[in-house]
Amino acid sequence: AAHVHVEKVAEALRTLRSVAKRYQVKDAKNLLIDSSDDNLYLQLTLKKIPYNTNAKLIKIDLPYTLASEDTDICLFVGDLEKKNPRAENEKTVDYYKELLQEAGVTRNIDIIPLRQLRTEYQPYEAKRNLCAGYDVFLTDQLIYPIIARYLGKTFYVKNKLPRRVDTKKSNLKSHLEHVLSTTYLMLRCEGTASTVLTAHLGMKDAQAVENVRAVCDVLEKKLPGGWDNILSLHVKTHKSVALPLYMSFDSRNKVFVEAPPKKKEVLQDDISTVPGGKVSVSLLGKLRLKADKDQEMDEEGEKIFAELMDMQAEEEKGENYLKHQKMMSRKALLGSAFRNSREKRQLKGGEKVVQKRRRKTSE
Repeated sequence: AAHVHVEKVAEALRTLRSVAKRYQVKDAKNLLIDSSDDNLYLQLTLKKIPYNTNAKLIKIDLPYTLASEDTDICLFVGDLEKKNPRAENEKTVDYYKELLQEAGVTRNIDIIPLRQLRTEYQPYEAKRNLCAGYDVFLTDQLIYPIIARYLGKTFYVKNKLPRRVDTKKSNLKSHLEHVLSTTYLMLRCEGTASTVLTAHLGMKDAQAVENVRAVCDVLEKKLPGGWDNILSLHVKTHKSVALPLYMSFDSRNKVFVEAPPKKKEVLQDDISTVPGGKVSVSLLGKLRLKADKDQEMDEEGEKIFAELMDMQAEEEKGENYLKHQKMMSRKALLGSAFRNSREKRQLKGGEKVVQKRRRKTSE
């Protein structure tokens, strides 16, 4: 984090606090002010986009928690009575609330069982309201692999994907605080700009500065291309402009972003039953027999190989025939759909002509 000066970060924080106070005075009559407006984001611009086509999450442990006492937290949990579709959700909610109280957790955490999430939050509007209703989402690790399918793209776009929590931990309170002290940088690999939640305005300047430094340390180690791949760093809130913290003037040609390894589309191996023959397996699981040019076959091996090649040719003919039939059926369906739409247009056009003639005769 030696690239970012502490004085600049502290100065930017003071400026953002003054801007936030102006918004609070301006929106004093608005009772629906979003608490996420106080969040501080570190905005980074890359020189080169990473090669990875899939989104990449970089986990960052922060020295100071991002959740204040007023932070609204939602915890998704599994149902106690999984096999009973008519079971009441209150039993599950009460069980986990008692579990948190016994662990000494005093934070404002609402419990939503999986059955309630599937039934009450199925419409898109309900999912969007759920996403906007909480600052942080957590999920029990038992349902973590399946929770994303019930949330939808709103949580992904808002970068509010649930964080995994082990509710069976003996030190649940400290474990929960550690989870709330982590943030994630989501690299979608579609552009050069990304943002990561780093602090909030309720922190002291020294705490927010330490969080910014912690994020910079992780970026230097885990970001594709390292620190050399960062063009600029800015800090901002949800409503404010971005204030600069760092700018690089080095050439992007100096940045090395490692390319992903090329995937082998076909795997080849020898066949023990056919000396001199090889079998290739594609990623789709298709087998294909080939002759090994480096080995010679005896007469018996040539006969076996020839029979296998004939069988393979017959199978390929059958596959090609099926492909041809599917293609012809698609053409027939498209043709019938086109004819039906054309006939409907002609009928509508004929009706309009008849109506015009009737109007003329009536006049």
